[in-house]
Amino acid sequence: MIAVTCRNGEHFDLDPDAIERVEAGGDTTVILDDGTKFVIGQSIDELVLIVRDHRAAAVSARRSLDGPLPRPGYVPGRPRMAARTPELVQD
Repeated sequence: MIAVTCRNGEHFDLDPDAIERVEAGGDTTVILDDGTKFVIGQSIDELVLIVRDHRAAAVSARRSLDGPLPRPGYVPGRPRMAARTPELVQD
């Protein structure tokens, strides 16, 4: 959910995934996928930044829950090969 402000100063939350489109004709109007319209105090640019930050935080949270990304060449279930160290040649 993202927090937005009505023109009258009232704060409320919107589901950013439910936003179908946004119109700006003096006021910023958010139209949801069910046809509900909200006139908000934020500009389109501000709304885009709010939604972007919300989605970035969600991606970051998912990655932290999933753990680190696998190493290149990693195949689950395949035994790891021990690294070979070159032997020193003595003269």
